[in-house]
Amino acid sequence: MVGSHAELFDSIREDVLTRLVEVRGSIDHAYATVAEDVIREQFCVVLDKMRSYLVTQNPDLYRSFATRWLAMRTGQGFAPENIIHSMVALGNVVSDVAKARFGPTPEYFSFARAMAHLNFVATRMLVELLAEEVKRRSEQHNMLSRKAPAQKTLMEFGK
Repeated sequence: MVGSHAELFDSIREDVLTRLVEVRGSIDHAYATVAEDVIREQFCVVLDKMRSYLVTQNPDLYRSFATRWLAMRTGQGFAPENIIHSMVALGNVVSDVAKARFGPTPEYFSFARAMAHLNFVATRMLVELLAEEVKRRSEQHNMLSRKAPAQKTLMEFGK
């Protein structure tokens, strides 16, 4: 059934992309200010990675993408909670378009489960990546805090 998930995904991709561009401001308000051609290209990358995950079920490949996507969004000033929300919303749009296109069929239900799993994996990865970043920054802060008094003493020593 995995192959058919990718085939279903391919069959609705253009409709999904159109819908994502239409509702981009409700996915994240920052998307509303991004030019349509730019946001379309960014959404295409996300859709490519979603499809790849549906085919491979390889969390390592998806984690690599999630790491880059998180870094890009953070660099653009997106708040962490908005990054998580937008990733879930992107997956939900795919599921909504599939539901509208295929209706309550066994194929749709199987696809919806696969998309729900993908959303779970993506969300969990983003949360883990954000937790790792918080831990890294906390450790860095603690290290700098411990060094600060010693540096002050050395500066005073030179006077």
